[in-house]
This record gives sequence, structure tokens and C-alpha cells, in this order.
Amino acid sequence: MYAIFHMQHEKGTWYWVVHFSRRGKHDYRRFYEPKYGGSAKALKAAKAWRDEQLARVKVLTLVEFCQRKRSNNTSGVPGVHYLVTARQPEGIWQAKLRLDGGKSKSKSFSVHRHGNHVAYELAVAAREQLLANAKDRPYLYNRVAKRLARMASSRSINAMPRSA
Repeated sequence: MYAIFHMQHEKGTWYWVVHFSRRGKHDYRRFYEPKYGGSAKALKAAKAWRDEQLARVKVLTLVEFCQRKRSNNTSGVPGVHYLVTARQPEGIWQAKLRLDGGKSKSKSFSVHRHGNHVAYELAVAAREQLLANAKDRPYLYNRVAKRLARMASSRSINAMPRSA
């Protein structure tokens, strides 16, 4: 079950716990079986709370995820990095974007051919182009989380006022 776990308190009481995070915010809540009148009712309450919370929180998209700057980034631009290879001893600037199924696209620019500054600028422009061409979708892998995100987005679309 997505984000729901069955656990036992140290004193022997069983409970269901819901725990997930979206955009750096953690949501966590326990549903004790005695309080809800049994395991099935506590689980039902946990699922309802999880679905309600997931529906109200906007899901991170693939493009938003790819634009996050990591702590180990040294170029200043997410997805752009400097490489030195045996074939390019002066180095290359590379723009890279990871896609679905572990695939990735990249474009490289030689420092020998373009100069360091121009190669870097070309890599930054190439990264922006890769992002512009990327299919933006929710950045989720669990099928239940994907289903809940689709339900939330369809509710928000249906809730929008229609122009005449």
C-alpha cells in the first residue's frame, strides 16, 4: 500500500501509519486500531486521510525535479557539468536530462573547439532546450500515487469556472 504501514506500538497496540512527503514537507499520522474499532476501520480511516492529503498537495513535475539544483552542483546550472575525457583532455561542457525508463539525452560542447565560456553557454542553452522538449508529467513512480495525482488534477480542472 502506498505510504501506509502496519506497525505495533512497544506496548503491543497495533496501528496504521501514513507517511509521505511532497515538496519537502512530510505528512505523518497514526491510526490506532482500538480507537477506530479494529484493524479494518483504522485502515479505512488511514486510506481516507492519505487520499485527502495527497489530493490537496501539488505533485512535483519531472521538469521541476530536473530544475532543482543539487548540493554537489558546481556549474551553477542543474544538469550542466564539466567533464575531462581521454578524447577531450581540455574538457567538455555537457548538458544532460534524464528521461523515463532510465534513459537520458545529452549534448556536449568542446572547450578546445569553442573556448571555455562559449562551450559553457552553449551547454546551458542546450539544457534549456532539452527541458523545453521534455514531456512534463508528475514525478511519481508508485502506481497508486500516480492514480491519486491524476484524480487530484482532474478535480482541479473540473473545479475551474468555465467561460461562456
